[in-house]
Amino acid sequence: MGHLREGMRHPLRWLRGEGIPSDHVTPWELLLNAVSQAFGTSSDGYTGKQDFLFKEVYHVPPNLISLGGVISSIWDGVNDPLVGSWMDRKRFGSQALRTIMRISAVTGHVFNIIQMIDGGMSPLQHVVLLTACKMAQDIIGTMDMVAGKKIVAGISPITQQRGRVSVWKAMGGQVAWPIANAANVLMGFSSVFHLTDYQIIFVGAAILLPFGILSSFLPTFVRQRVDYSQEAQTEEARGKKRSLAETFQVLKYNRYFIANTVANFITVFSPNMGDETMIYRYLMPHMKLFGKDMGGEALLVFKQMLAGLPSTILRPFNRQLINKLGGPLRAQQIKTGMDIVLNLVKFFAGYKTWPRFCLVMLCESLLYCGVNWDGVAQDMLTYEFYDYVELQTGERTEGVTSAVDNLFTKIVTNNIGLATGNAFLAWTGYKGGYKEAGTRPPKRYLNYMWPMYTLVPVLDSSIWMLARSFVKWKPEDGLRTERALTERRAATEQAKAEQERELAPT
Repeated sequence: MGHLREGMRHPLRWLRGEGIPSDHVTPWELLLNAVSQAFGTSSDGYTGKQDFLFKEVYHVPPNLISLGGVISSIWDGVNDPLVGSWMDRKRFGSQALRTIMRISAVTGHVFNIIQMIDGGMSPLQHVVLLTACKMAQDIIGTMDMVAGKKIVAGISPITQQRGRVSVWKAMGGQVAWPIANAANVLMGFSSVFHLTDYQIIFVGAAILLPFGILSSFLPTFVRQRVDYSQEAQTEEARGKKRSLAETFQVLKYNRYFIANTVANFITVFSPNMGDETMIYRYLMPHMKLFGKDMGGEALLVFKQMLAGLPSTILRPFNRQLINKLGGPLRAQQIKTGMDIVLNLVKFFAGYKTWPRFCLVMLCESLLYCGVNWDGVAQDMLTYEFYDYVELQTGERTEGVTSAVDNLFTKIVTNNIGLATGNAFLAWTGYKGGYKEAGTRPPKRYLNYMWPMYTLVPVLDSSIWMLARSFVKWKPEDGLRTERALTERRAATEQAKAEQERELAPT
């Protein structure tokens, strides 16, 4: 309450964080991250429908999209780990990291728009443009992702403070939810707005381009309380510059990273069903709202609003909830267990009657809560293990671990996982454009989409739960690591100051 009263009396001083410990994140920095996430979520709501656009509007055969994904996978597999490990060894300072993020803010978001352009191209031309754009933006995108991880790692040496950043980013994304999902409302009420899918998605993405760029700019203005490049300069002066092989060898200390990598590797072939909009466009019953036809896309938005209400209320308290659940690792284990049980309930419940659909909404409401705290818990654990590796080896590994994680993510969601999902769509006979033509998808598509949509997450969550069961890590371990690093850095600073005094001219 004292902080609240102080904020009301002196809002500018409160925003700047006057009077709080120097290693705590200020309200102004939390707000910057929240606004950044809000802008990014708004933009991603439209650029994220790229796969939907290619299949439903451009009628690109699913397996042709997969071909571009395979090419992109090979490119990613070569450059991502190399770029990440190079950034670890290069030891960029805070200003260099900010410069990388600002360049990528422009190039990455512009390429997102270019690859969605129509211009009367053939399906093959669309895939060629898509693949070329992804390859062009991949290297700077990997550097941007690594730079962002290092910036957040340096915002505070305290895990709970980094957790606050993650919570505020999640709240910012929630604020932007209505804008990000406006596309589904417009498509669901196409008889009212008379807009085509292309106009809604592409024009919306183009309008929100400046906000996407700003979303990547804003985090570059946060303060760096831990400058890892200074420690690197001391080590390099002693002749301890690492080789490429040594950069990868230190990863053996990051048990959490190893567990995640194994799970990613096993689930890499799990079919990705793409945008949830396709499920609701063709499977869900149509309704009338105020006398107007409401398609499945709009029903999806209303479902997300109602099912997401509990998670929205709990969102500001996710960090405290994680601590109550027994720490970030235990919270993630509970979440994967919920995924398995609730998705099985969804599968057996189905969606063809309103009582069954309401049961599905209840399951998804609980799933949304788990997703929210899982994201915060993952951020907390990720940075705790970065610190643990530094404590054991003296090395920071945000670059190589982030690059490998990003590589698997892109392979799973954008390439191999999408390829197996596309192969499934081709097997069902799906061609796209059924709503526009006033026809129905093939019977096989209608019969098998729901089982794939609900049961694939059950399999994936089981694998993730098994992989993480081998990680032994308690909140006390994180606190011990945090204290030990603080003492080490203080001793290093003291030794450096004494050395400078000895070398100073008398």
